[in-house]
Amino acid sequence: MFKLLGFEFRRIFKSIFFWIIAGFSVIWPVLTALLYRAILSLDLSDGIRFKELELGTEDVRYFTWMIAVAFITELPKFIALFTCLHIGRDYSDGIIRNKIISGHSRIAIYGSYIVTQMAATVCLCVIYIASALFGVAVSGIGVDLNGGEMFARFATAIVVFLVMTVSFTVLAVIFRRRALPLILCILIALSSNAVASVIGYFNTPGKACDGYLEVRNENYEELVELGYLDDDTADELIEKKDKDAYMGIGWKIFHPVYVVSPFGFEGDYQAGGVTSLISNSIEYQKELDFSTHFITQSFMLGYASAVQKDRFDADILR
Repeated sequence: MFKLLGFEFRRIFKSIFFWIIAGFSVIWPVLTALLYRAILSLDLSDGIRFKELELGTEDVRYFTWMIAVAFITELPKFIALFTCLHIGRDYSDGIIRNKIISGHSRIAIYGSYIVTQMAATVCLCVIYIASALFGVAVSGIGVDLNGGEMFARFATAIVVFLVMTVSFTVLAVIFRRRALPLILCILIALSSNAVASVIGYFNTPGKACDGYLEVRNENYEELVELGYLDDDTADELIEKKDKDAYMGIGWKIFHPVYVVSPFGFEGDYQAGGVTSLISNSIEYQKELDFSTHFITQSFMLGYASAVQKDRFDADILR
């Protein structure tokens, strides 16, 4: 096994395509940071000129994250190509046959492929992240890693990426012809971001909805006692706005996928190109707040505010 690993690592190190991807991982994030710097400082109010860049802590943190974590959307297509071309040729060149003749089992051969391809992916991701941090630093945007917490998210993103790398490797060794696995891997690489964005919308746990409904129903009871609602109206609202009304059929289909797969990462932490484009807020999301899903859909906030106001007024009168 160790001989196979050493052989595969030497092949990767000598691969021109690998170094091309490494070069891309160095240049592209730096250019991206410089482009954002130019866009953020561009002033067209009096001709074309660039003004001093003034960004708050949250803005610096967001751009640091967005530019550095972009490897999860920029690199998959290159890794797909590299994996398929690197492993696919082993059938036609007789490399796998020679390994078997030398006494290596197929499990050891395929295992060496998976380990070395995963190592190559991690190496390229680290290069991309380091170059991105260098780019935001020299561009003037600034670097803010949120006290080092961002490194944990980078590690999670790399693990998510490794799932794709393993998928590419498995497809490359299953099909002996290069064309089919190459097409399948490219499709996976190009569609993974959009799929992750869709699945990420259904990340709300069922228990979070149950907890919300329990609190909401208690509020309905208080509103009935205060005279804002009658019993029939409260019962109608409880029946109409049940768990299915909030979660929907999409949640039943995609939430299990979210639970058992890594696809939700990009949506949860704004780590994908598609999610960045459709995001409503430009900020570094510190934590997941599932209550937002319900607050935006419920008109109970108005009633709750009225209840709180009455209680506040009563406290003042006392």
